[in-house]
Amino acid sequence: MEPPRTALPNARAMRVIHLALTLGLTGCGVVFFIVHRTEEVPALVPASIGTALTVAAIGAIIVAVTVVRRRVPPQAPDQTPDMYWGGETVRLMALVLWAAVESGGLLAAVGYLLTGAAAPAIAFAIAVATLATLGPRRFEQGDS
Repeated sequence: MEPPRTALPNARAMRVIHLALTLGLTGCGVVFFIVHRTEEVPALVPASIGTALTVAAIGAIIVAVTVVRRRVPPQAPDQTPDMYWGGETVRLMALVLWAAVESGGLLAAVGYLLTGAAAPAIAFAIAVATLATLGPRRFEQGDS
């Protein structure tokens, strides 16, 4: 008989989710870069579309960092990481934060793929760096 499966501890589950989001966004960007460089894809849309996607991407990242990040409650001194990540509000707001940053990154990646311009590529790099720095440990240390 097989022993019952147990769920990942809360802190580890959040680390896995964050890592998956970060690696997924990075992988998307790498694939778009390779496709654009190896296939000699011409600009598929006007440069103004790339600019609009870049502005939307940066806007999503700014909203995530300035508005959503404040809503992630800090860890109480007497809480373990598993207790902290066990709270529904903490998990929900962290996931919303990460999803908002990732959406900005995806908008920028699509802007780069369609136009090949530098601005969406820079916005994409900002999104990846932001997502990577907003990991679970950042909130566990009370840095939010």
